[in-house]
Amino acid sequence: MTFKMCKLIITLFFLTNGQNLYAQIKLHTEDLPRFYQAFDSVLTTNDSIKQIEFINKLYVDKASQGLKEFMVRRGGNSIEWRKLILTQKESLLEKRPWIMSVLDQQKTIEEKLKRYKELYPNFRDGDIYFCVGINNSGGTTFDKTVYIGTEVLASNKKNWAVSLVLHEFTHTQQWTQRNITKLINDEKFLKEYEKTHTQLLGKCIEEGMADFFSELVNGESLAKTNPKGQTAFGLKHESEIWELFKKEMSLTSNWSDVWLYSKGEFNGEKISDLGYFIGHQICKSYYRNSKNKKQALEEMLATNLTNDNAIKFLETSKYGQ
Repeated sequence: MTFKMCKLIITLFFLTNGQNLYAQIKLHTEDLPRFYQAFDSVLTTNDSIKQIEFINKLYVDKASQGLKEFMVRRGGNSIEWRKLILTQKESLLEKRPWIMSVLDQQKTIEEKLKRYKELYPNFRDGDIYFCVGINNSGGTTFDKTVYIGTEVLASNKKNWAVSLVLHEFTHTQQWTQRNITKLINDEKFLKEYEKTHTQLLGKCIEEGMADFFSELVNGESLAKTNPKGQTAFGLKHESEIWELFKKEMSLTSNWSDVWLYSKGEFNGEKISDLGYFIGHQICKSYYRNSKNKKQALEEMLATNLTNDNAIKFLETSKYGQ
């Protein structure tokens, strides 16, 4: 596999309302074969110094700009990658074809991003970096860039990356990432943001909105895309989940483990991220109850999900009413 084959540049031209709208999305996969070159080399020796040298020379020193940024945001160095390779050898071998299958998903990702632009003309272009991290981060975003930790998210499901890319790109379109530069550089603005974005409800709507857009653009139910995920589980227990969520949605801390970024127990089953499901259902209801669907999508992504605005969003959605 050549370097040229591994760096795929997707240039999309969209035709909307009779106008040519140019959108350039760059899909970077060059770090993936580099990682596995380092992986193979590490396994040829038991000398820890040589193993670290291989990782530095073949992966870290050649890192794409995205991988460098990913390392800053989520961590990663030659010592940690050596540990990952040695302790997760079998898993990384199993996932190797799944991770490299990103190359075969180019056309589908291209088609879905074109569809996204048609639904939402205000779409912000950006870069997608597929990396191998240190097993601590799946998908993350900063401003207009999406980073995918493939060692966490890759699966044997066909086109596994598509819905994930759509989810993460939705975050780049939302109010927070559109204002991330000001949040970083304006201390007063940041303090106001931190003071008004504290409750569980807003956080769940933000994540659920990314799931909703991913499903809408992909044209496939998330319950089908991921039959073992929170949406499939949530649809089977929706009324009970909603009753618990109503009690906790205004909490600013100490909410149940089932909602966000951790695994808890619900109805005797281990499950995580049910807040994504509830947020998805709220957004779906908001969309269904809007007369102007395109305007509804614009409104959703433009909403600054403060505590007060999140409550208004829920009320407008008519979910649970």
